[in-house]
Formats: sequence, structure tokens, C-alpha cells
Amino acid sequence: MASDWKIGSDRRRRTTDQLRAFRAANEGSVAWDTEAPADFTYLYHPDRVLVRAADVEAFERAAETLDKEVLGESPRRDEATLLDGELVRYVLAPRRGGESVPDVLDLLEAGGLRRGAASPDHWVHVSPGGPGGNLCPAIEPQETGLRDPWPPVAPQSKGSEVSVVVVDTGWHPPAATDPRTPWLAGVDGDDELNGPDLRPYAGHGTFIAGVVRCIAPDTKVFVDGFAIGGVGGGGILESDLVVHLEAALTHDPHVINLSAGCRTRFDLPSLPLEVFHRTRLRKRDCVLVAAAGNDSWAAPFWPAAFGWCVGVGSLDRDGRVSDYSNFGVSADVYALGRNHVNAFPDGTFVCNETPDVGDVRVFSTGMARWSGTSFAAPLVAGLIAREISETGCSAADARDVVLARAVYDSDPTIGPHMELRQPYA
Repeated sequence: MASDWKIGSDRRRRTTDQLRAFRAANEGSVAWDTEAPADFTYLYHPDRVLVRAADVEAFERAAETLDKEVLGESPRRDEATLLDGELVRYVLAPRRGGESVPDVLDLLEAGGLRRGAASPDHWVHVSPGGPGGNLCPAIEPQETGLRDPWPPVAPQSKGSEVSVVVVDTGWHPPAATDPRTPWLAGVDGDDELNGPDLRPYAGHGTFIAGVVRCIAPDTKVFVDGFAIGGVGGGGILESDLVVHLEAALTHDPHVINLSAGCRTRFDLPSLPLEVFHRTRLRKRDCVLVAAAGNDSWAAPFWPAAFGWCVGVGSLDRDGRVSDYSNFGVSADVYALGRNHVNAFPDGTFVCNETPDVGDVRVFSTGMARWSGTSFAAPLVAGLIAREISETGCSAADARDVVLARAVYDSDPTIGPHMELRQPYA
């Protein structure tokens, strides 16, 4: 890893920059599935395994046959109660031969454990990526001289109250009373504790809340922060994310926006997110909208790839699919994701990623310009919230109505797809 940052394209170096920073932010508790970090397909905790409650007995039985050969001792069951015990977390002791968590799972499955019964605890990141892909939005935030958001605020007649929870990096409280960003009045959330020196991913949740409010100005918005104070470097483990999603439901949201996701071992559905949906979300009239990811490929990106989730890819302002946008199973629909302009904290930001490492950007207008599927997703979340408010329909019906407004288009790279074109409201 020491010299990988010197090798290959800016894209590969950028991915390596991101991974180095991410691992440092999480005190080394980040591993990946390839030798060169720029080639990774998924990230995971180096010592954790997640198991469905129904498969615990089979997992422990399989581990007993393995511990003498590979494990120094049997896996330790974590005391954390996840989703009322429906999900169980184990910690592996050091492996005798240095086997990784995926190596151990390979051995357990070769010994008869059902594939999918157990999983690494994957890292979910702000629009993470894969080989030569991105761990974060398509670009770092850019200064702008613009004073108005884009897409602009869409006037809305007062309707029924609708609640949206943005599960993200936290909230910048001054934006709610800043005369430069009046569309964010009344928004609340977990303070991300910004100072004059802005951390990576600072303002991400605030920017997304701004996109929701521009599309649906009368919507009640709360920003749940999973990376307060920069902890985690903008990422969270799957098993911790579902705790935040469960907490988000206490706000009785009609829509949850998650501009983050992950690849997984063998591209299997994310185990914690599947359990969260089965035990929590499907019992509620609540729609989850998620970013499709910024890796320019069709591999499943969770939760966007789930059939029960609305996965959103990115369009450029000319209506073409953005070159960074994921497509295929992770993108049910595409919406503007390139060059959004919205609320952002004032302060000094030093770029961390190739080719802009060391570039100093000073934000002083309460606004920024940003691109990525992270910002296409809240546009769709806002449209769903607006439909609920104006018609009084269910969240599920509003989702269907919004998606029905999309038009079919075709692209030689990704083929036929559905687009929500401007104007959006």
C-alpha cells in the first residue's frame, strides 16, 4: 500500500487517497478484499462477523470444527442487541494463519455452512466505490459565487405534514437561521460540530437536507448523524447503520434518504439491511431512497439494489447519465446529480484527494457546488414527500406516482433507463 498511490490514473490514486484516510479515521479497523487498495470491491471490519439469529446455531457449530485449525478460540458473541436480537455480531480471535474474515467464511461454507448465513460487517460510506471507484461523492465540494440553490426552491401550497429523515453525516445548525439559506428554516438534526477548518464530508447532510427542502419546502426534515465530529471519516459499519435507521423510525418518517451504500462479499444482499427491512421497514408506510453510487458500473450497490428501495442514479444538466453514475440494478431512476448548488458551512476546506490534494477552498457564501448520486437521491426523496403532502396519499403510492412520471431513454453504455427530467416540480 505504501507505493500504490504512485501507480496508475488519477482515479486509482484518488481511491487510494480515500482509503488511506478512511482507515486512519477508523484506527485501522478497515480491511478490503484485494491487495492493492485501488482495486477493492468491498470494505469490512477485520474481526467481525454478522449472523442472522436463525443461523446462530449452525454458525457456532461450524466454527467449533474450525477453531482448532484456524481460530485461536471460538468466536465471541458481541453483547450488543441488534434489531431485537434478529442480528447477532461476533468477534473473531486472531487467526493462526492470518486468515481474513472472508477467508474464514470461505472455510465455514466449505464445511457446510449455508452461504449467506453469515457475512462480514461491511463498511457503508458516503457513496462508496469499487475498482478504481470512489469512496465519496463524485467530487469534493467546490466554491460557488451563486446565491441561489439549484435546483431552485419550488413553491408549494400548504398540504398535509410530511416527515423526511436524512441519515447522513450530521447537520449544520446555523443553516436553519442563516438569511442566505431561508429554505432550511425549521430543519433540525444532530450537530456535526463544524469549526472554521472543515473536515472531509462536513456539510454533506446539510447539503442533502437543502435539496429535499428545495423540492418540498413544507416538509419536516431531521438529519440523523452517523459521523458526528468527523468520527468514522464519513463511513459506518452495517451493523451500526441499522441502529441509526431504527432510530430514524422514531421520527415517524414518510421517507428516509440514505446517500450512502456498500458493495458486499459475492455481491450478496446486505444482511443487516435485509433484516432491518424484514423486521422494521416493511411494517411501516415509509419509503427508503438511496444513492446508486459513483463507480460507473452495474454491480449491486446496497441498499439501492434492493427491490424495496428506490435507487437513484445521476444525470448531468443536459439530461445525460453522468459518467460516474452507477447503473443497472442499483438505479431504479435517474435524476439531476451533477453540479447541485445548496447550503454548505462557511470555513476553509483542504482537499484530500487526487488530483486536488492540498488545494485550499474557502467557503464564505453559505453555499457550495457538489456532484454525485448523493445529491440525486434527495431530489427523488423530495418529490415523493411533495406528492404525499399535496395528495394525502401513502408513501408507497407517492413513490409509484413519482416513478411513473419518469420517461424512458437509452444510452449506448447502460441501455434503456428511466429519467426524471427537469423541471422536477
